[in-house]
Amino acid sequence: MPDSHWFIESMERGAKIYTITPEYSPPATKSDVWIPIRPSTDTALFLGITKVLMDRGLYDEAFVKQYTDFPLLIRTDNLKRLKAHEVFPGDKPGLSKDGASFVIQGLKQEQYEKLGDFVIFDSRSGSLKNLTRDEVGTKLTEKGVDPQLSWQGKVKLVDSREVKVMTLWELYKLHLKDYDLDTVAEITHSPKAL
Repeated sequence: MPDSHWFIESMERGAKIYTITPEYSPPATKSDVWIPIRPSTDTALFLGITKVLMDRGLYDEAFVKQYTDFPLLIRTDNLKRLKAHEVFPGDKPGLSKDGASFVIQGLKQEQYEKLGDFVIFDSRSGSLKNLTRDEVGTKLTEKGVDPQLSWQGKVKLVDSREVKVMTLWELYKLHLKDYDLDTVAEITHSPKAL
């Protein structure tokens, strides 16, 4: 019942309302579009939508680079994030005790020691750069770093081993290959046109 307030207010303001539900429910009767879906297949639908957004460039690239973990490098041997201390000899944790992670989000030192700092490929310098969890948005710009979304390559670790890495963005592109619109329509039983 409380949701109907927002639903009606959105309608009054001219919003287009899409309802995704197996049954033709009361909200579906008032929606602009009803997308029928087979129960428990929502994930497939949203993975298909994600693939369309990525393939067609229907996303804000600056936002994705500055506020998501898509540019972070992932090791393909263990599928874990590449840590700065694994790449940069003598790397020291760079997160400030006065930063948002400790002060606002309540991060504990032992948690930070476990998480560590991350690594991105900087398109400006053409090299790897370390990144703390507080270096997002304008702080990333102030650092002079422009993370590459689509990048993969081999990285030499401090222990002299070489590992293949790729951005999380690239891993998602691999994963989403299985979620083209035809396959999603087959899984969800939702009309492809919708």
